[in-house]
Amino acid sequence: MKNVQTKKMGVLFWLMLMFGMATVSAQTVVYEENMGVPAAATLIQNYTGWQNTEVLYIGDGTCDVRTSNASTGYGPASGGGNVMLNDTVKWFQISGISTAGTIAPNLYLGIRKTTAQNGTNLRVQVSVDSVAWVTLNLADTLPTGTGTSGWHRACFPNLPVASRLHLRFSNTSTSDCRIDDILVVDGEEVLLETVSTPVITPSSGLYYEPKTVTISSATTDAVIHYTLDGTTPTAESPVYSVPFTVNTSTTVKAFAVKSGCYDSDVATVNIQIQDTNSLVHLPFDISGNSSGAHEDIAMMSGFRGYYLGSSYADGSVKFEATNAGRAALVAHLDSAPAHLSFDLKGKTGGSSPAAYEGILLEVSQSPDGQSWNTMAYFSEMEISISDYNHFTGIALDPSTRYLRWRLAEATKGNTQLNNISITKYDGPADSTSVTDYHHIPLVCYPNPTTGLLFIDNDSQEIQSITMTDVYGRVVMTWSAPVETPLKLNSIPAGTYIVSVRLPQGVTHAKVVKY
Repeated sequence: MKNVQTKKMGVLFWLMLMFGMATVSAQTVVYEENMGVPAAATLIQNYTGWQNTEVLYIGDGTCDVRTSNASTGYGPASGGGNVMLNDTVKWFQISGISTAGTIAPNLYLGIRKTTAQNGTNLRVQVSVDSVAWVTLNLADTLPTGTGTSGWHRACFPNLPVASRLHLRFSNTSTSDCRIDDILVVDGEEVLLETVSTPVITPSSGLYYEPKTVTISSATTDAVIHYTLDGTTPTAESPVYSVPFTVNTSTTVKAFAVKSGCYDSDVATVNIQIQDTNSLVHLPFDISGNSSGAHEDIAMMSGFRGYYLGSSYADGSVKFEATNAGRAALVAHLDSAPAHLSFDLKGKTGGSSPAAYEGILLEVSQSPDGQSWNTMAYFSEMEISISDYNHFTGIALDPSTRYLRWRLAEATKGNTQLNNISITKYDGPADSTSVTDYHHIPLVCYPNPTTGLLFIDNDSQEIQSITMTDVYGRVVMTWSAPVETPLKLNSIPAGTYIVSVRLPQGVTHAKVVKY
């Protein structure tokens, strides 16, 4: 038996010597494996994510594939799974590689080493029969010292030519060693360009309307494949050609390929779209949020937060003076609103009231989240620093779908917003949708007015009229039969909401009195 093994070893070395001296100029890929992307550390015998499934992968029972410390830093780095070898017992074997017909097969792979190791602790062995094994030499020892830990591309030249080749990888020390992106080529490895990772627009985030998705790659003539179900795209996935629209929450993944280049990394964007028909059920509040992080408030259903400070223990939203002009909270409504109420409180950060000044918080409404109509302003004269001030009954236009609280000005101190409540509009039974309100004709003139206000209601019978100020306080009412012009001489100058009830619903108009 010993003589047989000796003869096999001799033949193996003769083959390696004879064929290893030849050279070729072009790269012909014989075998490649990038380990895929395992969901978690997985034993070799249980792993199914191999790139090349024509060969046999064997582990010692504890050798596994994992994604931690993914490969980076060299041309063909896949950045995904890699095989971990961190003791002298584990080994990883690949059997069934054919180098038949090659002239000078060479082995390339990524090695992740520590600062102290130069790569020689990785033992790479080759066999043509899985009985007699020969240790391959690393072509160039890797650098040691500060800044050299991490991934490096290494070459083990002069593989034997055989119809069924076996490669075995093990560690001669307990120092962490990993391998990835194994490549067997006939000749020298050609370092190809890596296709630029696609850019997906919009970026990950929470949106309140359908979004148009565009995908691009900086690499000219690259082909982009994508998926919309959260799975990793492959060459069989759809090819991106034109922008498309997503109407529901979607995970978009994409990668780009080009002939003669390494594939790009996979780009991922998570687009969360709130259903605009079921966002915020009125009334609602934020008083139950007692988190210490403002993101919890910003991400509540129907809320968006911008430049907000951390929330207080009572769950209130903190508008910091340092973000004056930017700090805002936006609520998106799901139906026709009627009135708004909320609590405000000031905070000095100290015991002196003089530390709280210059605060100006504005409240605005919008039908589309783009054009805003400011309903009211609140200054330090209206906000207590010792307790919450309750503001209630602020009239809202039924067409409003967005409300915004914005810190317009602030010299010192912060403002706390809490206990938001919005009541739904309770229209006539035969008014089934907000669309009905939008199409009820109503023209008030002159507007602005100095005292008399005419209402052109397209000859419809007016059942009643209510005028409220921006705080929701009723200023004047008119009951049927209503005669115009309305006389407003007795009310002070300001902005008011006129609500006119007609047989098929209620419509509103903003009126300015000089």
